[in-house]
Amino acid sequence: MAPLLPDRYRLEVRLGSDGDIEEWLATDLPLDRPVLLRFLPSGTSPERADDFLASVRAAAGVSHTHSATVYAAGKLDDTAYSISEWAGGVSLADRALAREPIPPEELLPNAAGLASALAALHAAGIVHGAIDAESVLFSAAHPAKIAGFGRPPNWRTQTEDVQALAALFETTLTGRPIGAALPSQVVDAIPTQVDRALELGRTGEVDALHLAASLRAAPLLAPSRRAGRGWTWKWLGPAVTLFVVAGLLVALGANLTRQARSNVTIGSPAAGTNRASPTIAELATTDATPTDTVPESSLLVAEIVRAAAYDPFGTDGEHDELADQAIDGDFGTSWKTESYNSPLPRLKDGVGLQVVVRGPVTAVEIAGARDGTVFELYWASVPAENFADWTPVAEGTIRGGSADVSVPPTDGGVWLVWFTDLPATTEGTYTGAISEVRFRS
Repeated sequence: MAPLLPDRYRLEVRLGSDGDIEEWLATDLPLDRPVLLRFLPSGTSPERADDFLASVRAAAGVSHTHSATVYAAGKLDDTAYSISEWAGGVSLADRALAREPIPPEELLPNAAGLASALAALHAAGIVHGAIDAESVLFSAAHPAKIAGFGRPPNWRTQTEDVQALAALFETTLTGRPIGAALPSQVVDAIPTQVDRALELGRTGEVDALHLAASLRAAPLLAPSRRAGRGWTWKWLGPAVTLFVVAGLLVALGANLTRQARSNVTIGSPAAGTNRASPTIAELATTDATPTDTVPESSLLVAEIVRAAAYDPFGTDGEHDELADQAIDGDFGTSWKTESYNSPLPRLKDGVGLQVVVRGPVTAVEIAGARDGTVFELYWASVPAENFADWTPVAEGTIRGGSADVSVPPTDGGVWLVWFTDLPATTEGTYTGAISEVRFRS
């Protein structure tokens, strides 16, 4: 039975248990948001309750996109509880049980982010002690997050944390026991650099920070070499096995078509012309034509050359120094707008981020943005001196922290993510952010 919580929380549904910890979905009524309630059963020993609270309180002091945020914790009667963010309720274990494959282009950036989050926990002197597939949350439209704080520890060192996380990444990529196969042998899009990074992590030769850097630096190979897109000799062993066991089966094929997001519509340019960007000249020094080093037809994610804040109506900039954090492949970092005391439309027409891209683009992904942010997408073949020279492409509103926008096929050029309205914070100010923006071919 759930404990009697403070009046601000309303219990919704029991989710199950995580070892000796009960889990419920609840609602934070004043903020009208879902939260995760975790609590120990009645009759838990005082020592276990103290250990639980020490763990969640320590985690509450770390802020990272890939670490589940702890909002509150305490004791009620003879039990202890914690309230944390609701990250969709799906773990890596759930996705494995459902046989839901995670594309490497989705998993690798999140793996780097998780390692970065673990590094942040370690920098604060925290040892998780119980990292496994159940303790990593990875729901659709949410960045993956380290969770499971308050579990009884299975180990006591930071090195063992890194070993467990690297082993988890390997089994998630291969779907096989540790050491049974290298990720690059199972998934053609995975380079051998990932094999080496995970091996160093599993053997305890690197810390979490170095594991994150190695995963972030590993390039994905061309989609034409991904398993499932065409013949590869790596299929020979599984193919023979399947033939022997199920020789009477007929091969089945299915084509999946990505549907356009319903919340994205073709937009029109905001009012006003002749808005000169303070960073146009700087961007113009970079050639945005397609590179000859990678065939256009094999690009999975278009190459990003450079990013810069775009604030034609401001005088102090919009955290220009953080612009590169929206293109660094790390969901734990972000570009942020300035903080405004009034709704943005009352102050100016917008603010944004412009990105120079090489290669074909058919979709734009925005991740780590704040819900309720209203945005528009614009494109120009070269950095535009006047706002009227930008071509409007799409508009939308951020839901679930991200947006995935299909756009007409475009080759290279400069993309502008333009915020026209920003959501309010709990402090009553207005701000926007982007953890990552990517351009798919």
